[in-house]
Amino acid sequence: MPIRPITLAAFALLVSVAHAAVPTPKPPALDARAYVLVDQDSGRVIAASNAEQQMEPASITKLMTGYVVFRALAEKRLTLGESVAISEHAWKAEGSRTFAQVGTQIPVEVLIKGMIVQSGNDATIALAEKIGG
Repeated sequence: MPIRPITLAAFALLVSVAHAAVPTPKPPALDARAYVLVDQDSGRVIAASNAEQQMEPASITKLMTGYVVFRALAEKRLTLGESVAISEHAWKAEGSRTFAQVGTQIPVEVLIKGMIVQSGNDATIALAEKIGG
């Protein structure tokens, strides 16, 4: 049975429309100094504003520290009741803090709460020092 020209044209149109580029939406109005939105599959930048601006990582470092702490707990290299001495370096941390004093011994469990709930830089540094030396 021969293919009719109309059927062939309809098929060609359907294939070309199926592969047409989807327009990128207008970037959102955000109250942020900088942002980058990337398509996870292709790696293509969908929207960005001040993408090259260097910024402090803020609490993202606390997430990584938390991951390392919980991994150490799971691997039994650390226990919740184990005490951590607060160093002068941790005590001097700027920004959000738990106000732990130099030389005090604080259980890992309390420091984890200080890191997560209070976003304490001093607690985060003390935990990082305990695990990483």
